[in-house]
Amino acid sequence: MLQEKETCQVSIILPTYNEKDNIVSLIETIHDELRNYNHEIIVVDDNSLDGTYQAVVGLNRHCVKAILRSEKPGLANSIRCGLENAKGSILVIMDSDFNHQPKYLPFMINALAHYECVSGSRFIYGGKMHNELRHMLSWIFNIFVRLMTGGLITDNLYGFLAIKRKVIERCNYDDIFWGYGDYCIRLMYCLQKHKVRILQIPVVNGLRTKGEANTKFFKVFCQYFKEVIKLAYRIRIKYYDARN
Repeated sequence: MLQEKETCQVSIILPTYNEKDNIVSLIETIHDELRNYNHEIIVVDDNSLDGTYQAVVGLNRHCVKAILRSEKPGLANSIRCGLENAKGSILVIMDSDFNHQPKYLPFMINALAHYECVSGSRFIYGGKMHNELRHMLSWIFNIFVRLMTGGLITDNLYGFLAIKRKVIERCNYDDIFWGYGDYCIRLMYCLQKHKVRILQIPVVNGLRTKGEANTKFFKVFCQYFKEVIKLAYRIRIKYYDARN
């Protein structure tokens, strides 16, 4: 367990868009899991139409910070905004719809006593998704990512991770945080390039309690496929430039 458990600050970053029905209960659940930790929760809202930002502000908790973004909307940009406004020496990135279960947080944070990054994976023993088709397709796609980038991470898309601030700041945010979930592919590649000690832990994908999930599954995968090809191309260009 981290020796500085009582004194170090943990920053939880929650990007949101139309998550009013989930965000309040998620914040309360995170508080309960981290009741023994000095922590802050940063909700970065992309100008939701359903009043998500107002619901967070209405909680009036001193350790909850709400940020309203009205320009350059997008998941990756919201995460970057959260990282840049976080105060903690430990940073946690997670979804705001209960897909990433808060019950894993204490273990992830404590494991940073021995690792530099802890990342959830649905594709190691003990992890899973409830939708079997999506599980299979995501598993195959992650094999494709590893083959194209030379990486070892089994889940390059999940985006549920705890990391030391000084470690993630080795990465150039401009090269990573744009687009949608494809930012995670670039981030995991960057961390591996910097030889960061990463622990992968099995996680079970949670179920959204309210609202509708993203149904544009195949469209999103096509976008991710293109981004992996672009990343692989850049990797090979750098490799050949270095040799010549």
